[in-house]
Amino acid sequence: MALITDAATAWSSPITLTRDEVWQTRRGGVFVTTTASPAADDGLFLREGIGIRFSVGSEVRYRKEGTGDAVIVHEAV
Repeated sequence: MALITDAATAWSSPITLTRDEVWQTRRGGVFVTTTASPAADDGLFLREGIGIRFSVGSEVRYRKEGTGDAVIVHEAV
């Protein structure tokens, strides 16, 4: 299981998945997207405890929402 604890309010660089993964917000709120050039309001908003499954080959970007810390976990399924 990998933790992301340094999410910023700007979109991250893409992470290309080498296997199917579940991404879940553990703290705060985050947006995730597979859009190549996402707008600021693009993506799906995940609150604490909510997760989503992405397929192998997806390029996932993330960003936190708000001023508090955000923690994201992702793991292969």
